[in-house]
Amino acid sequence: MMFYNRKTRMFWGMSIALISFIILLEYLPVPDKKEMEKREELTFSRESGFYEEEFELAINAKSGTVYYTLDGSIPDRSSIKYEGPIRIKDATENENIYSMRTDISTGFEREEIEKRSSDYPGYCVPDYKIDKATVVRAVAYDEMGLCSNVKTATYFVGFSHKSGYEGMNILSIVTEPSNLFDYETGIYVTGKAYDDYVKEYRDGDEYYWREEFWAFWMANYRNRGIKWERKASCQFFDESGRLICDQECGIRIHGGITRGYNPKSINLYAREEYDGNKRFQEDFWGTGYYASEITMFQGGNDARTKAKDYLVSGAIEDMDVSVMHYEPYVMFLNGEYWGCYWLNEKYNAHYLGYYNNVNKDNVIMIKNGDLEEGEEDDYKYYSNMIAFCSQSDVTEEENYQKVCEVIDIESYTDYYAVMLYIGRYADWPWLNYALWRVKKSEDSEFGDGKWRWMIFDLNSEGFKVDFDSIQYVMDKDEMFNNLMTNKTFRTQLFSKIENLADAVFDAETMNENIRNYQNFISEPMSINDKRFFGDDSLDRFNMGLEQLDQFFKERKNFLIPILDKYR
Repeated sequence: MMFYNRKTRMFWGMSIALISFIILLEYLPVPDKKEMEKREELTFSRESGFYEEEFELAINAKSGTVYYTLDGSIPDRSSIKYEGPIRIKDATENENIYSMRTDISTGFEREEIEKRSSDYPGYCVPDYKIDKATVVRAVAYDEMGLCSNVKTATYFVGFSHKSGYEGMNILSIVTEPSNLFDYETGIYVTGKAYDDYVKEYRDGDEYYWREEFWAFWMANYRNRGIKWERKASCQFFDESGRLICDQECGIRIHGGITRGYNPKSINLYAREEYDGNKRFQEDFWGTGYYASEITMFQGGNDARTKAKDYLVSGAIEDMDVSVMHYEPYVMFLNGEYWGCYWLNEKYNAHYLGYYNNVNKDNVIMIKNGDLEEGEEDDYKYYSNMIAFCSQSDVTEEENYQKVCEVIDIESYTDYYAVMLYIGRYADWPWLNYALWRVKKSEDSEFGDGKWRWMIFDLNSEGFKVDFDSIQYVMDKDEMFNNLMTNKTFRTQLFSKIENLADAVFDAETMNENIRNYQNFISEPMSINDKRFFGDDSLDRFNMGLEQLDQFFKERKNFLIPILDKYR
């Protein structure tokens, strides 16, 4: 027999009540997430875009109090309280803010640079009011203090009368300013990393040899990886000013040495955790490809002309190598004009899967000797290939045929023909190379498991007329040097170099391409150079294009005769 006292009855009474409450909760309606988001949604009376006349912007919320900002920062209750329509007009007359910073590149450290190097880049902050857009970010707080999602829009007013935009697409990147410029965590500034570097190295007499050059000096923007990715809102507009994509994404600094330059290239990442999208919701290049990662490319080491990657990649797009597609853009950063760029793809498994009709999850990709796509164990396929192609006696036909079974010889010879013709050196071939294959065979043209090559970074050292690039690469590249001992390989390679000289890179064709490019982008580049270098004369731009034109006029006459030296 169980004995019930007062405490026991109280215990069981409370337990029954609790159980009853839990059961009741099971049957209560659970708020639908989509319905909650719908209630939280803010609407603007005008969508992001280009407007001829100033206007009143109304912000509507389902409920609650609206707060907004105009500087790119995420609004909260300390921000401007919305109490009526906001007057949106041409923001160009507003004071420059972010463009006046000199902590965005060690290239501004003129005294330090001239102590160690003569390569002072001539960066300056604008001494005039640069073009601006109005950036509006808003949230609503309900009576319980819950905050809605951030709504972001960018408005360009009166831009039909401004120079430098004809034929150009526009990208507005809006992000919390601290994401870019915070001393400790900002990804666009020299920041704490540079100050720590100065304390460690500059106060003494010992330096790493490469760090004589200012762009290599350590800074926040030299950090890499997901830790240095920041959330941003991006509005893409086509050349007519039509909004074609409005998306939340991640941004990171892109590049090697050029991370130290001003301006910088920026990678953009579509991620489900940002806004539910794994891909950018626009076919930016008209190829049917919806990328997961894209790059706003400032031209790399060719920043004063931005021509080499674009012109060469366009000329060779029918060859058996991967190339990137390019679209011209002007970028605005938190509403301020931030220069001219190319929007291009990033090489990854998704790119390779789409353009080569293979399963992206079956792709192995190597970049600069490191595994970029695939499982850790897949690296053996690359290392085994390099070892065999570098060390086997390929004068023996059997061994050469085995080489052709593991690499796509058409892709390899196309790749080297291009790189030898344009004379890339310094940071190639030991860097800035990439190749790929499928791990398991597939029933498709490129599903045979052979390695194929990928063209990128043509903007560094190269384009030198009287440069024996063949001997240079033989000295630097063990695999290429070994394959050059095979007559069949040499014959195929040299035939492709001769075809480049006579057809793809012939002087008349390249001259026409260069002139068309010059006519198209001169005005945007004039505005770009005035913004970053205080010089809108286009002297550097025109000189760079003249040198490129001269290279294609003279390279054939130097390179083709010396092929006989290696036949």
